[in-house]
Amino acid sequence: MPQIVADLMLLLATAIWGSTFPIVKTAISSIKPFTFLAARFLVAGATLLLVLAVRRLVRLKRSRDAGHQAGHDHEGVRLPRGLIKSALIAGSILLFAYSAQTFGMLTVPAGKAGFIVGMSVVMVPVGSALVFKVAPATSTSVGVALATVGLGLMSLTLPFKIEIGDTLVFLSAIGYAVHILLLGEYSKHYEPVALATVQVLIVGVGCLVAALLFEQPLFIPRESWGAMAYIGVLATALTMTIQSTVQRYTSATHTALILSGEPVFAALFAWLLIGETLTPRETLGAALILAGMLVSELAPGKKQPAARERMAVSD
Repeated sequence: MPQIVADLMLLLATAIWGSTFPIVKTAISSIKPFTFLAARFLVAGATLLLVLAVRRLVRLKRSRDAGHQAGHDHEGVRLPRGLIKSALIAGSILLFAYSAQTFGMLTVPAGKAGFIVGMSVVMVPVGSALVFKVAPATSTSVGVALATVGLGLMSLTLPFKIEIGDTLVFLSAIGYAVHILLLGEYSKHYEPVALATVQVLIVGVGCLVAALLFEQPLFIPRESWGAMAYIGVLATALTMTIQSTVQRYTSATHTALILSGEPVFAALFAWLLIGETLTPRETLGAALILAGMLVSELAPGKKQPAARERMAVSD
């Protein structure tokens, strides 16, 4: 898969994530955060398990049609041990990131939290350089800088004070950055749908445990299940599969840079769906984020991510 196609697929996933913001804003007014996350990721996990089951049945049918003994076709029955281990690690990091962000946002304004989480766009190239020993291209560095300034303009309000909740949200940003780096490695070795399935189930079960501990009684209004289906199936199952598929074809730094466009799409869909508008400062921030993507994407001589850009993580 050419990198430009991989980047466009990531952009699609980012747009889908952005489209959930007005939906989530409405849903969480009546659903507690861990209950919401548990439902979201368990719906996604059930969807991906169904996909795996259907794919397994199709393979069995093809095997029978080809005249083979179905009992000799073990593909898809068991997940490789290395895949389970890797997905458990990535899923646990993602669970940590979501949990830290959820607790942090109890005291941190959404805009400020969005900027802090968006700092993963800077953490990823730094981590990639430290681990892979490969500095990002100049165009990518410029793109990251533009996107970071843009995130600040879109999200921050003054005065900026460091509080306890900020630390939790910052830890979640580290978690998201580590997850991008890990997925960049794991996606090179394992089947994407299976990799995504185990991850979302880990997050779903973990959030369900947290909801049972902190948010009883669990309650999701009937009118919210349509939104939950959209968020679970498209904005989690599909997007996680896209990310698990395409990160083998694009670098972790490019992934983080493209994902930084999420607040831009969030603002676009908030305008289309619920009539929210951006201030001039926020509009400038959105333009800088998009400029950062374009500078990085359209730079002359841009090559596929180097094969050596891999993490030293054993299977």
